[in-house]
Amino acid sequence: MGCGGSTSTKTDDGHEKPGGRDSHEKPKGKGVDSKPKEKEEDYLREPENDSVDLEDIVVGYPPPKPSSNRKEHIFTEQDKNTADERANQIKVEDYQTLDDIARALTEGLTNDVQKVRAIFTWIGLQGSKGNKSSKNDNKSQDVTSPKTIIQQVIQRKLSFNFLFISLCRAAKIPSVLIRGLGKSVSYEVGDKNVDNLNNSWTAVFVAGGWHFVFPLWAFSAVVGHSKGTWTLVETQGKGARDKEEKSSGQTISHINDYFFFTEAEEFIYICFPLDSKWQLLTKPFTKQDFIDIAYCTQNYFENHHKITTPTKCIYASVGGVCDIGIKNLDKEECSYVYKLYFNHEESKTTLSSEIQLERYVAVFNEGPSMRFRVRFPSEGIYKMEIYGDYSLLCEFKLECNEDVNDVKPFPCNPESGFGPNSLTEEAGLQAQSHKTGFINIKQTKNFSMKFNITKNVLVQTILLHNNMEQQTLKKHVNHKIKGQELDINVNLPQKGEYALQINTKDKDSGGSFKNACNYLLTSENMNKKRRPYENAIEKRTRKALQDTTSSNDISALQKALDEFDKIDLEDKGDRQKAEERLTYLSLRKELKDAIARRHGEKLEEAIENAKSSEYVSDLKKLIEEADDLLSQLRRLKRFAHEVLKMQQPTISEIHNYKHPKPMAYDVMKATYILLGEEERRVEEWEQIQALMRKTGKEGLLRRVRLFDTVHLTENMINHSSQILRPYDEERIRASSAGLGTFYKWATDVIEEIRKSENSSRDREVQENVTKRKI
Repeated sequence: MGCGGSTSTKTDDGHEKPGGRDSHEKPKGKGVDSKPKEKEEDYLREPENDSVDLEDIVVGYPPPKPSSNRKEHIFTEQDKNTADERANQIKVEDYQTLDDIARALTEGLTNDVQKVRAIFTWIGLQGSKGNKSSKNDNKSQDVTSPKTIIQQVIQRKLSFNFLFISLCRAAKIPSVLIRGLGKSVSYEVGDKNVDNLNNSWTAVFVAGGWHFVFPLWAFSAVVGHSKGTWTLVETQGKGARDKEEKSSGQTISHINDYFFFTEAEEFIYICFPLDSKWQLLTKPFTKQDFIDIAYCTQNYFENHHKITTPTKCIYASVGGVCDIGIKNLDKEECSYVYKLYFNHEESKTTLSSEIQLERYVAVFNEGPSMRFRVRFPSEGIYKMEIYGDYSLLCEFKLECNEDVNDVKPFPCNPESGFGPNSLTEEAGLQAQSHKTGFINIKQTKNFSMKFNITKNVLVQTILLHNNMEQQTLKKHVNHKIKGQELDINVNLPQKGEYALQINTKDKDSGGSFKNACNYLLTSENMNKKRRPYENAIEKRTRKALQDTTSSNDISALQKALDEFDKIDLEDKGDRQKAEERLTYLSLRKELKDAIARRHGEKLEEAIENAKSSEYVSDLKKLIEEADDLLSQLRRLKRFAHEVLKMQQPTISEIHNYKHPKPMAYDVMKATYILLGEEERRVEEWEQIQALMRKTGKEGLLRRVRLFDTVHLTENMINHSSQILRPYDEERIRASSAGLGTFYKWATDVIEEIRKSENSSRDREVQENVTKRKI
């Protein structure tokens, strides 16, 4: 989602890269700034001793006051094209005086806006040519000629202001010089002393009002300026330690239209006139207002962003935390990124090399707004830069003067932030119950949330914590889909901070799960300080948990954990161990229960949970047993498939045999013995016919479909095998396709049981060998 643009260069891979304060590469000294360096680098500040007193306002000029006409209302695209075309036609060497050039630039243009624009563009074009002459050449030239004046402006002997105002006045356009303070490239966000930022710019009277033009900043930019005082420590949840290199940078020429008719309410953020009436504001700023106001770039204003927290440049931490909010006024949602820096020179403490800053900034989606919550792992001076579409929008100085030793990072820092956004809806979910990314759980650790499902998707829910394994937390979150509604239930294992990730994937096309939405969950004040000792009850509770952790009693362990959480004891590793033990015991019980129930879906779930856990090696024997059983159940289901495909007339045909051949009697007798019938109940053909007539639960096909081997005895297997031994499948099928199907089912079952018995014996032998080695 686009959020802005600026003067830019291109990287080697062809992507646009904004410059100077807008640059993502600033720590490495790359980028372009739309403002010049100050006197401290002895370059690109307007000369103060121009040969003409530009502050001499001609009698009859309108008084300075706020203009009712905005730039967009008085300066059209046609004005721009007409004026710029004229400026491109005028060559400095063709004219003898500035008056001649002014006349050539403005003659025939229809309004003063076009005239000022033609003058502005023409000066910018001269600067971009970089046509400098040597000192000796200047001595031989007429110092009043336009060519010489242009060279002196480019060489910084005369100001852009002088040239601009001289041409405007020659064209009979009211224009004045304004002196003041400008937050140029040497300004650092949060600077309280700005007296060294002296600069000057101009204002012209057109279309019934005064409008700012800053020729120097419009025609000059700086690449790679850096004071070398900042270290990049985190960006988009990833830790870094990129220290800036000090660099005076390099100046380039360009034309930046933002500083042509800049709006007064935006201009005051970066330029403060010494004479307050030339602020052109209804409510003027004080100098302190100018110092305190947030530092915002032209991209911030041009793309209509708004800071939703206090519009100031310095934020002080409270409880080790700062919140900064921003939104785009033109869009429901905008893509923002951040960078967090540490001032390694101004901070009283150093940032420990052991602290890797990642996940110390959380991004919250709040409808059209986005909020950045910064946590500080160490006291000191920080800086936050906020970008929109790779262009710097604003930056803030963050001061943390607190003891923040216990401040922890966030459980995760998802790229899409916390809270529903456009990606959530694209993923097929619409939040119904929780529409912001932060959930404070005060009364209970259990809560639920609802979404509408708008696409045919599968859902995955994951709970995360800084000190608990994901597998340990797996049982504390579950979800159910009922029609078009998704219900998610969370049962936090203890007080603390968690992240809930909700992922989806297309049910039809498959693929991998992609993050759809995230929530930050907390059931306590994350920065709460605990007393350094435990009372008698707390000590007993901790000891009880430690003792129960070594047992195999799931209910006792769960009870001890509940008591531990009930009095909100700090986890010093005891709770984590108990939770891990409970997870292992629960996985083991789940496997044993699934094996005992011999239920395919339950087996699949238990095996998947065990294999994806950290206890896979400890549960290896049970996992293998469950895998073998699941494979057997699948084979039995496959065996039954052909029987279940038979039509009722086929079964009726077998049932209607009055004097069946011995093979028909033997096949059906063996079949019923495997299905659990006692041999005395299948001695006569009439008995078998009676069984085949039964329906419902006792029906033949239903019994085959629900068949399991658990009731089979060795005698039943041996007897059935002996009955069928004289026959083969080809012979049986030649007599009757239906009989052939039952014969195949019975022989497959017998073979399956014998393979299973052999596999079990082999496993027991291997276990005994392993035990002897140990």
